[in-house]
Amino acid sequence: MRQVLIIVLTVLGMGAGYRAEARQFYQLGGHAGNLWSESGTLSSIDVARVPGAIRPFSAESGENLIASMGERNGDITSLVSIYTLPANWLEERVFVVDGDSSTAFVHPPRINFFRGPGFFYTTPMFFDLGAPFPIEGVRFATRADHPGHKIRQFRLSINDGREESKNEKGNLIWTLVHDEKDNLSPVVELDIEPRIARHVYLHPLEVGETWEVAEFEVYGQGFVPQASFLSDPIDLGRASSLGRIWWNGALDLGAKIVIQSRSGSDDQPEVYWRKTGVGGEEVPFGANGRPMSRQEYGAMPQNVRGGITQDLENWSVWHTYEYADGLAGIQIRSPSPRQYVQLHIAFFSARLAGGQIDSLFFEFSQPPVVSEAIGEIHPPFVESSDPVRFTYAVRTRLEEDQAGFNVLEVRTPARLEAIHEVRIDREVVDFTPSFDPADPHQFAVQFDRIDQDQTLLEVDFDARVFNYGTAFNGAVSDADSDEVPQSVIPGDAISELLSDALNVRTPLKGSLLSAVHVVPNPFSPNGDGVNDQVQFSYTLLRLTDVVPLETEIYTLAGDRVRTLGAGEGGSALYQTAWDGRDDQGELVDPGLYIYRVVVEAGSGREERLGAIALAY
Repeated sequence: MRQVLIIVLTVLGMGAGYRAEARQFYQLGGHAGNLWSESGTLSSIDVARVPGAIRPFSAESGENLIASMGERNGDITSLVSIYTLPANWLEERVFVVDGDSSTAFVHPPRINFFRGPGFFYTTPMFFDLGAPFPIEGVRFATRADHPGHKIRQFRLSINDGREESKNEKGNLIWTLVHDEKDNLSPVVELDIEPRIARHVYLHPLEVGETWEVAEFEVYGQGFVPQASFLSDPIDLGRASSLGRIWWNGALDLGAKIVIQSRSGSDDQPEVYWRKTGVGGEEVPFGANGRPMSRQEYGAMPQNVRGGITQDLENWSVWHTYEYADGLAGIQIRSPSPRQYVQLHIAFFSARLAGGQIDSLFFEFSQPPVVSEAIGEIHPPFVESSDPVRFTYAVRTRLEEDQAGFNVLEVRTPARLEAIHEVRIDREVVDFTPSFDPADPHQFAVQFDRIDQDQTLLEVDFDARVFNYGTAFNGAVSDADSDEVPQSVIPGDAISELLSDALNVRTPLKGSLLSAVHVVPNPFSPNGDGVNDQVQFSYTLLRLTDVVPLETEIYTLAGDRVRTLGAGEGGSALYQTAWDGRDDQGELVDPGLYIYRVVVEAGSGREERLGAIALAY
């Protein structure tokens, strides 16, 4: 397999005390990347229709899927281990799929002597399309000069090729789609309500007459429902920090693409088990006493093969990204530093809606800035929406060829409010903060370089947490190089803290909508620039998804004068202002008004009401 690594070097200097840093990029697909077909396993994937890209197999309207089944490793012999092929089926060529309507498979009457007079043998025909397509029509016919050789009676059945569509012995479970009792036409054209089929089964019923099939054709339109690409383990050469991953492609409305990554320390992410023959015992090594490779497992007899499990000792679990995540790039969630990376792309298509990945990239650097960054956050349990002083602690492990780091970055769905103090080995140090209140979900601090093994870094900051299990994802980096930041993983950074986690919990019970703070009250929208607007502040809590949310203003008589916001929102702090005008833009009369904030959740409706005084 060819391997393409795009390398960007930043030369920091030469000689003792200096080194060259590198941020490297791995590419799949596109014009310059590793070929998809040489980089992993394709399942129902088309690599020919769009050069450099992968997409699910699809059929165009009027396309005969039989003519292209060989390109997908489909044929008329794939079921030979289960079913008997017709006599003389493979002599020279198979006439029913050779594209020549002047040739035919001819079947004379064959008496079944075991059953007696009036009984005949028949020859069923099985076709493997190579992938499960939405089919909508089947056509077969005699040669033009032999119209009398029509099939009088037949059954047509299909199977979608899924494991769930097989019985306990592995035989296909067929679904009957047409049962013909008296066909009088030499050309049979069957319209089928669109349904998924990979295998097609034509079963002529013998009536003591010669019949033939010149060409058998299957037509469909649309994408296969599921397709996937699984890369081989990608060897980065040595343990590396993993950075962002991103991709280019297209996705139709109604379809879905899911990308996954996992990282490991060896080139075999699975454990292969062998049956010993002693009861149900299985062992993860071959007869030679060594762990089995995929090739050795595949070479064993079927009755000796045991199960296949993930090697969670040397490999991480799969981490999942939605298609939209990687269009602008997203940090790889799989742990690092690791030497091996594996990628999985799954396509889920509707009949006429699919997607494709044109190219995929991820970045890494080596050596990593640290061998390991272990972190935990304290306190691990807080009240929802309350401002809390947190401590983010990181202890790192460094080796001789690692220069260390001088930046910590934290990203979180919580609302960050202020950074107070940085300590290195419990000593307060100077730091440079990077925090934008307009984007209160991330911050960074820069400090003097940490280049000693087991150094403890602590950062104190204020934040509000709204959801149970809110994550505080951290990464350490070297501001003086182009190395990829090294992700912080949860663990025991400080022995006296018992959390060992990077997420914060909140109470699971309670209101979804907090009290509403109204400031100023009263207010006076007279245009003098003082108290011209009233601001409503409130928090949505404990929501796992967005829900309908609206804020309205009413008179004391119950008449609505203004809708301030109607839409959807999730757990967060919200602020809405009213300028004293109604929905038509006119200033309302002075007096008392009622505000109403409403949230609609699966557990029911919650609302908050209160009075506002408006004066001129």
